[in-house]
Amino acid sequence: MRSPVARLLPLFFVGLLSPGLAGAQPAPPPSADAGVTPAEAARRAQVVARVGDQAITVGEFEDMLNEAPGPVRQRYLAPAERRAYLENLVTTFLLAAEARRQGLDRNPEVSASVRRILSQRLEQRAVLESVTPESISASEVTAYYQAHLADYQQPEYRRATVIITADRETAARAIADVRAARGDLRRVRELVRQHSVDEPSKARDGDVFYFQRSGAPTGDGQPVDPALAAAVFTLGREMDVTAQPVALANNRFGVGVLTGTRPALRREVTDPGVVATIRGFLVRDRRTQRTAALLQEARDRLHPEVHEDRLDLIHLPPGELGNLPPFDPHARPHADPH
Repeated sequence: MRSPVARLLPLFFVGLLSPGLAGAQPAPPPSADAGVTPAEAARRAQVVARVGDQAITVGEFEDMLNEAPGPVRQRYLAPAERRAYLENLVTTFLLAAEARRQGLDRNPEVSASVRRILSQRLEQRAVLESVTPESISASEVTAYYQAHLADYQQPEYRRATVIITADRETAARAIADVRAARGDLRRVRELVRQHSVDEPSKARDGDVFYFQRSGAPTGDGQPVDPALAAAVFTLGREMDVTAQPVALANNRFGVGVLTGTRPALRREVTDPGVVATIRGFLVRDRRTQRTAALLQEARDRLHPEVHEDRLDLIHLPPGELGNLPPFDPHARPHADPH
């Protein structure tokens, strides 16, 4: 676990640039219009510590503690822990004030650190905290599920090595030869090359990859005659072979050897795992959109200018490797001819 001072380093860096930012810009105390009584507002406005002209109010300190995760907040129920945190906070204010006095707030590295901290804090508040799994409604989960139904519901697939012959007798002989191979897939592939007359499947040693019960293929697979596909789906174990030659639609005969099974997939939208996965997808997508929108809003407001032609004016001293030619990301390394 990081020390209290380490946890306050972001506050220290922000405090360097502006005294008004030293308190990490905590939210102002709730007003009476927000349902807070005058007594509550007065409680929050009381000063719990002061460093120079900077005051830390009860409300600001309370908000800082409440930003911590639940288990950490439990520690601050002890008065000693709250005192220790406040002492570290005062130390941070003191160091930030002294750093400003010494001009460290004008240090480029410090400025870069502050910008990085502020951008991370903005992302945390405007993106991560505003778009959460809980913000995704059940109807949005259902809509995503229906739009990607194939990812959650798929039929059973079988994989087979097939031998297509011109006549029934050759197919029957191929079946006997497959049985004699006793599960030797290499021998079965030899039988494909020996007996099959179907060039597309023969070029793959008879492997038609995965297909549905209807014969429809998946991926780069080859369509399978529906009658042969149905026969393969009756087989119980891998390397089983169809019992009889199967008459095909093109007046040929087929033999199928089962080489793989992909069970049917059926995950319902009520499955907690499915819901969590979909919400994760939607959260990532919306956070990306929200970040892009924030950047676009900032661009429209600030109109940044980039003068790429002036990058050539920047001088960098040669490194340890000497005066190497400029790096070309598109250049390919050449082999040493020697």
